[in-house]
Amino acid sequence: MDISNEFIFFITMSIDLLLVLLATRWGKEWLKVLIVANLIVVQFSAVKNIQFFGFVANASAVFYAAIFLATDILTEHWGKKEGHLSVWKGFLAVVFVIGFGNALVYLSPIETNEITNAFNALFKSAPRITIASLTAYVIAQNFDVWLYHKIYQKTKGKYLWLRNNGSTIVSQFLDSVIFFGLAFYGVIPNIWSLIITGYVAKLVVAIFDTPFIYLSYKLLGKSKQ
Repeated sequence: MDISNEFIFFITMSIDLLLVLLATRWGKEWLKVLIVANLIVVQFSAVKNIQFFGFVANASAVFYAAIFLATDILTEHWGKKEGHLSVWKGFLAVVFVIGFGNALVYLSPIETNEITNAFNALFKSAPRITIASLTAYVIAQNFDVWLYHKIYQKTKGKYLWLRNNGSTIVSQFLDSVIFFGLAFYGVIPNIWSLIITGYVAKLVVAIFDTPFIYLSYKLLGKSKQ
């Protein structure tokens, strides 16, 4: 039985957003762990483009968008400093994984088989995509934290939906332009089509994540800012 990409997308999205909420219940360090976990999955799924409602989208969209929710919850309840710290901790974790993974590629195995070939392909296939993903992540996530906090200040802490969606909508577009531009420019003819559809896929998750940030208040009570 074939399972549609759309079904897998929405099931994965729901589970990932629920995990963000569960991590919220356990505290800010668990949220940071989940950000790192999602970011690592992003690195290995970003090489896979899929059909999504008839358009081309990137398989990493679900996981990347969940990172934005986790970062927004950190910023909302623990402040801008914690939001920025989570971005840099995620960046260092991915550099660690990718860096040492690429180093291990050069170890000579006892025998070459499908497993060793798959391992080598996993880490060597897309350095350009890894660089694009990390660059987009650092710039867009730090911008998201900054804009989220700026809207929080301007509205005096009111309109949670506005800062959650406003910061995500703008920063997700920034992320899509940087990532797809660096990763696929010159490789895919109509790069703007991929940017727009990739952006829309991320916005789908952003729309669904709004109730989750409201639920974070049910779990944590008042903001610790």
